Amino acid sequence: MLLSLNLFTFFIVLGIVGGVIGLTAVVVILITEKEIDYLEVEKKRAELEVLLNESKFLHLSSQIRPHFLFNTLNVISTLIRLDMKKEAEQATFAIASLLRYHLKEGEPLVTLQEELEYVKHYLTIQKLRFGKRLQWSFHTSEEALTMLIPLLTIQPLVENACIHGIEPSVAGGEIKVWVGYSQHTLLIEVTDNGQGVSEQVIDRFEAWKETRQESEEMQRIGIRNVHSRLIHQFGHASGLTIRRLQSGTLSQIKICYREVEA
Repeated sequence: MLLSLNLFTFFIVLGIVGGVIGLTAVVVILITEKEIDYLEVEKKRAELEVLLNESKFLHLSSQIRPHFLFNTLNVISTLIRLDMKKEAEQATFAIASLLRYHLKEGEPLVTLQEELEYVKHYLTIQKLRFGKRLQWSFHTSEEALTMLIPLLTIQPLVENACIHGIEPSVAGGEIKVWVGYSQHTLLIEVTDNGQGVSEQVIDRFEAWKETRQESEEMQRIGIRNVHSRLIHQFGHASGLTIRRLQSGTLSQIKICYREVEA
């Protein structure tokens, strides 16, 4: 029995539409596969970048530890040369606590509270050397104490304040550590009222942050290292800035956790 014209037309149209739909489906599948491949490549690239940053961060963390140890042992050596044997003995015992912290295994992130405790140990050692010429104070919000920061982040700034701010001043001075936390951002400020960093040092530090080119003049390993570890761990919205005050120096650490959480 022959098909009617309408039925025949229907099958022709159905075949054409079906072919178009089938072809469209094949194209969609191919595009989807390419998008999936692209996303996989991007995911692997992002994972490699994370691993690279972690590698750089761990390298920088291992770099700062001997730098700290060298400077702390210098304090003990100075005490011995000044025939302050009792103080040198006290400092030797105190450094044992510091070494347990600085040489600890595992992730190089610690709570702010841990870092501050060992900054106090460090200042106690420095107090044996400076005597009444060195005073300090801490002002910290409770909610900030549990936040994670890179190990040896605050200590190098306190060390700079001791060596470059308080030590050159005959009258000595005070180091203040202030910490605030708001809207996923941690601010840590280390201030001293000593001699004050020169504008030339600040300019060289800012230039280094832009170019990352090493310079014989840029010898402050601690501040370079702190800044590098902050941006490798938390992104470029975080970092270290230094300002000269009317009397002394302000070093400010900014850590933006929002960028990491995103």
